[in-house]
Amino acid sequence: MRGAALVEQLMAARQQLDFACELLVKPSPEAVDNCSSVLEAAGHSLAECQPGLNAQAGNATALEAAWRLRRSFVRTTRLLHSAADFHLNWMQLRGAMTGGYTGSGESAPLLHGNRISLHG
Repeated sequence: MRGAALVEQLMAARQQLDFACELLVKPSPEAVDNCSSVLEAAGHSLAECQPGLNAQAGNATALEAAWRLRRSFVRTTRLLHSAADFHLNWMQLRGAMTGGYTGSGESAPLLHGNRISLHG
């Protein structure tokens, strides 16, 4: 793979990660759903450029693009962890509000009701 093509793929993957970050800072179910497909596309972009990385080891432009991609990846990872922590904490709070606490002081597990409704 040529150096310019690799840099373009790295930049495209970084742009996808940056877009995923934009979606993750908007706390809506639609944004999270869209984020999933954007992250999947970024993963495919990275997988495509993987074979050409070793051949461009001394390419300063490719190295800079890879570092920028890494920064976007770290930011995306932090946002995903924050979203997961938020939802875990919210589920624990809901469990405590609806079921109290267990004997060990933990919030009660959140029981999900059935989601199927049949009308005759």
